Amino acid sequence: MSKLAILGGQPAVTIQNPERWKPPIEEEKEIVCQLIEKRALSGAGSGLPKEFEEEFRQYVGSRYCLTVSHGHLALASAFYAVKGGPGDEFIVPALGYIGTYAGALHMGARPVFCDIDPETLLIDPSDAEKRITKRTRAIFAIHLWGNVCDMDALMDISRRYGIPIIEDASHAHGAEWDGKKIGNVSDLTCFSLQGALPGGKPVCGGEGGIVTTNNREYYERMLAYCHLHRHGLKDELTLPEYSELDAEVLGLKYRAHPLALALAKVALKSLDYRNERKDAFRRKLFEALEEIPGVKPIRSYPKAKPAGFYGGLVLVYQPQELDGLPIEKYVEALRAEGVPIRRSFGFGGTLEHLRTIFRKGFDLWGYGRGPLGGEFMGLPPFKPYKPGDFPVAESVAGRILTIPAYIEPEEGFLEQVIHAFEKVAAHYKELL
Repeated sequence: MSKLAILGGQPAVTIQNPERWKPPIEEEKEIVCQLIEKRALSGAGSGLPKEFEEEFRQYVGSRYCLTVSHGHLALASAFYAVKGGPGDEFIVPALGYIGTYAGALHMGARPVFCDIDPETLLIDPSDAEKRITKRTRAIFAIHLWGNVCDMDALMDISRRYGIPIIEDASHAHGAEWDGKKIGNVSDLTCFSLQGALPGGKPVCGGEGGIVTTNNREYYERMLAYCHLHRHGLKDELTLPEYSELDAEVLGLKYRAHPLALALAKVALKSLDYRNERKDAFRRKLFEALEEIPGVKPIRSYPKAKPAGFYGGLVLVYQPQELDGLPIEKYVEALRAEGVPIRRSFGFGGTLEHLRTIFRKGFDLWGYGRGPLGGEFMGLPPFKPYKPGDFPVAESVAGRILTIPAYIEPEEGFLEQVIHAFEKVAAHYKELL
């Protein structure tokens, strides 16, 4: 092995900007311009927005599909659909993101965090089950980085306790569990349309969200909750408790923008191809890294087919394999070699239970009201979380590393990246 680049040697990775796949910008322009020319710049339930909902519904195989303005509003709609509200609890993993459950929190429900599986970094179903109470309204399962949660275990819990599973599939468009598309497995599945190709969510349109379900009541509750002035809304509300509502339903308008859905419509066309190519890159990299000390690729469950890889391919640093080399030095050495690697805590920059509002509590609505303070709607006083509450998540969080997933990397790039890991592992003692 040649001298480490951080110590004056030549970098192992010499290919800059390795992604050679080009986003379909001309097709995006064409479809957006068509909407502009038609002046079809608002509305839902007809035209292109309805076409996209139907295409995505067919893609995942669900009975119903609804688009909204953002991924976190998709999740809020889902919590409303299961009749979540003040005084309820919901279970969510400590390694995740506040956008998953912010809607439920603002409806007056209290988050109950649970630990994660140390190898997949996803929700630990057994730990989640231990935290169920008579107030538990839903369990949020987050498919972090497009890796798929243990849906068999979660759905078993759902059936035994009668608690709905809400999937946050913001990173996981096109992923599968046991041969079924995510979006057609649990009670409700929520997707984000954030960003732009190739680095955004797997199906993206700038901003936007999607909810899929096979439950008619859930679908109609979401329509009533946030689709003010949707075309044909009154005809879609068929259940007695919702069909009596007038055309303005409950007054909220969280529908997606047609321009965003136009871009998403284009992105959906190439989704399977991009997922296949990224997964091939992932498998080759992970297979090689399994043989190199210092890092361990995250595991996927046998029935899972990961997809998307928004945020990157995930590795967990193993300092004990390199005589305790600090992660900062390890990352610095790899970056000097030209590897596009960075540290990551998941969706955000901290574990969820250690956010300020959960360490100290918070007067959510003022005047001493809300689920993060004293007694509220039958909930006992909020008990703040502290370091040490979730040992698995806390032991892993500071060691998470990510590398971008590539669709069509330049030839030789992957081999150079692998060589860089081998080089740092061979010379790590020079960094101690």
